[in-house]
Amino acid sequence: MKLGDLEREVMEILWDEPSVAFSVRDVNAHFPNHAYTTILTVLSRLSKKGFVVETKAGRINTFHATASREDYITGMIMEALSSTDDRQAVLARFAQSLPASDKSFFRKIFTRGAH
Repeated sequence: MKLGDLEREVMEILWDEPSVAFSVRDVNAHFPNHAYTTILTVLSRLSKKGFVVETKAGRINTFHATASREDYITGMIMEALSSTDDRQAVLARFAQSLPASDKSFFRKIFTRGAH
């Protein structure tokens, strides 16, 4: 599921500090040009979409990401792959487009896994 621009920006804050439970005020401090209610709405939407968990801590609700940034990006890649009938052709094209350092990384992973 794709995130909107502001949703993505909010998630970047949560992903950067996964062990921190953020209040709306904490997140809003990163967005001086957005109203508190706007950030609250974004966090509520992210909760409904399953990207964040909302926890009540006394009178304050806190939020933290349900998964990592890497999990989200992996999901986007898998979603993109599911839209084709020829996954191998897409994967081959993707592999060919990678820079040498990424190709080397994959070689190391698959070489280790082959033993």
